[in-house]
Amino acid sequence: MTHKATQQEELERIDTMTILEAVAYANRLSKRLSSYECTDEEKTNALELLSRLTARVHFLKITLEPVYSTAM
Repeated sequence: MTHKATQQEELERIDTMTILEAVAYANRLSKRLSSYECTDEEKTNALELLSRLTARVHFLKITLEPVYSTAM
């Protein structure tokens, strides 16, 4: 329940960010997504936040590089 409240606060906070803050936040989220330590739940949450950011800052184009597993 606390996790959902925190994410909702993040979504609401995005609406009040300046453009520079939104771009910096998008950079941090995309770095987190490309991390091997990022869980599936974290990825889902980050993608939702990135979606809100791109709606907020229309010129923001986010491309995520695929993460390849080195385990064989």
